Amino acid sequence: MDFLLKGFFLVTCCWTAFALVPIEMGALPPPSNVSLDNSNYFCVKLSWRPPENLNSSLCSVKYYINVTTAQGSTGSTVMSPPYTTECQDVEDGVSFSVHTQPVRCGNRTVSKVVVRSVARRTEKLVKDFECVYYKSGAMNCTWQPAKETKDLRLYYWYPIMPKPLEHCNLYQNSGADKPGCHLKGSFLNFNNLEHKLFFLFNGTRGSSSLQNTFQMVPRDHIMPSPPKLRISEEGSMLQLDCDTPVGFNPILDCWKYNYRYKNYKSQDWQERHNTTWGKPLQIPYDRSLQYQVQVKVEVRDICGKGSSDWSEMESYGEQQAPDSSFHMALIAIPVMATVCVILFLLFFKKLQLLILPQIPDPMKLFKDLINSKEEGKATGSNLMENAADPLGKSSEKQKLYVPETPELCVNVRVEEPEREPIIDP
Repeated sequence: MDFLLKGFFLVTCCWTAFALVPIEMGALPPPSNVSLDNSNYFCVKLSWRPPENLNSSLCSVKYYINVTTAQGSTGSTVMSPPYTTECQDVEDGVSFSVHTQPVRCGNRTVSKVVVRSVARRTEKLVKDFECVYYKSGAMNCTWQPAKETKDLRLYYWYPIMPKPLEHCNLYQNSGADKPGCHLKGSFLNFNNLEHKLFFLFNGTRGSSSLQNTFQMVPRDHIMPSPPKLRISEEGSMLQLDCDTPVGFNPILDCWKYNYRYKNYKSQDWQERHNTTWGKPLQIPYDRSLQYQVQVKVEVRDICGKGSSDWSEMESYGEQQAPDSSFHMALIAIPVMATVCVILFLLFFKKLQLLILPQIPDPMKLFKDLINSKEEGKATGSNLMENAADPLGKSSEKQKLYVPETPELCVNVRVEEPEREPIIDP
């Protein structure tokens, strides 16, 4: 009986204690005292304090931070401590946002977002800034001055650097301007290319001191020199091979080799890829043609990004004169055929007159016969008229009928009749 009373008393006490605990609902309060501080020229420290009026023993929370730059946004979650340091390119401005998220906090929901920003720099000292990693341990950076600037200097920094900043010691000079800088050092070894590299420009314009910052990842800007191309012949194939890029460890399997070639028949470049170094690429070879070949290397994705320029064009083989007999035949055959047809038509017309003589037209012969009879009658009539006209008064009116196709020529001559002597009575 005592055991039942003790159990009942214990359950009653627990229920009473649970009932006295307030059940909180709704949104969590946001972080308090959110602020931004510059750790150096490139890194910004975002710090805050836990939300006010929040019992940490009853409600466990975490903080979600989002960083937005001109290149995009990234997010992360922080439990503790209540701060984070972000090294970003703040040249074009950067925005930080933080809010509270519940972990074990009953029915509480996320808090409002608190935003802190770094303003964008409007004054530019340089433009077209870019860097090229051209061999292990060395990189070139170039730029163009935006406006006339005095005392322009370049500094660089990376997160594991022991010094706050390092000044460029080897400028590319162009008159009074400094349009580039050569960087060398162990921090640029091929195995250390994944860290961010930051740059700071300092200069004076008028009475104002200006600063610009940039960042880049060396592995994303690899540009080796073009490799040396080798061409050899084996049977009916050309073998294309090349050396690894100069300045890089030859055992690194970081390259893809792209070849392109053309010849007299195909003036367009044809590209072929080879991903295995040491194994030549084979292409069909026509000994009557000369081939032009180029090669370049591309960086594999596992090692970075970038590629070299195309190498100098190498020629192989001799271009032989094209066989013109076929073209001559295409021209000569139609000409000869045309001449033969013309000659055949001319000779055929002459042979036709000999072999197939023209048959006289009966109607034409009958017509000629009638004309001949009429001609005889006309001749007799003319003779009678001449006898009746001894003075020849009508000689001017004499006519001679000529048939259309005379076959007999008649020579008609009109003579004056002899005059009888007149005897006077």
